[in-house]
Amino acid sequence: MQLPICSFDAKTGILCPKCETKLKNNHITKSDVNISKKLSKLVDKIHELDKTTLIHGMEVEGGTVLVMSNGSHDKLRKNQLLFRQLENELKSKLWITDIKTSNRQVLENIFFPAKILTINVVWLPDGSKLTKVIVPGRKTKRFPLNLKHVKKVVKAVIGIELLIEFERT
Repeated sequence: MQLPICSFDAKTGILCPKCETKLKNNHITKSDVNISKKLSKLVDKIHELDKTTLIHGMEVEGGTVLVMSNGSHDKLRKNQLLFRQLENELKSKLWITDIKTSNRQVLENIFFPAKILTINVVWLPDGSKLTKVIVPGRKTKRFPLNLKHVKKVVKAVIGIELLIEFERT
């Protein structure tokens, strides 16, 4: 598995001078280091992680966001047993997305397993903009996502303010 820090640093928990410099220069964050440490310990249990590349890791509201290289997120997300095992090992809600995708694709990855019907940009009178996501169906107690967490994750990952609505009320 490729990580934002050296694999030796991830296993030992102590940063080398090169990775320490990356951290001081804000090329990586403390979350990158923490998540890299956790994932390096899981490679022995979850062998599919060995074929992936973590670009960036974030901890948002008790959840973990993994920004993976192109194609790596598919290996983890499409296998539900693997995804649940990874979520259980990390002991937090997990969101996985690709590094080089459009905003729509990032939103679809974060909303997974829920679907998105449409995405619109709403311009406000003060010049700011809001992204409106419409989800098919109606909101029920069985809806798989906490919408407050989704808004915070999207804000952290791509810096977009979200307004989430359902097709039917």
